[in-house]
Amino acid sequence: MSELLKYVRVVIDQDTCISCGACIEVCPYDALEFDENMKSRLIWEKCKDDFSCIESCPVDCIHKTPETPQAYKDKPGWYRIGRVLEAEEQAAFEEWRRKYNVGAEPVSIG
Repeated sequence: MSELLKYVRVVIDQDTCISCGACIEVCPYDALEFDENMKSRLIWEKCKDDFSCIESCPVDCIHKTPETPQAYKDKPGWYRIGRVLEAEEQAAFEEWRRKYNVGAEPVSIG
């Protein structure tokens, strides 16, 4: 099993995000960033399930993927892939999407 597949990760409801940056500040893996609209966005391959971002969010817009309402998982823009994934990583990514029924495509890189 790929190391990347074992992680649950988080989903961010960007409609609720207030752009405070608290989640970005506390993530020890630099797995969150501001997008072009100053909303928090996940960098998929960097997330290692620390979940301090969930606790730090003052508006409760970050959820563990299996606990996230489906509508949030289907919204575009809340996550991206930060680099070209190797074959095993790509397989882990596709399995993660299937396992947690993530409907949104990642924001494309470059």
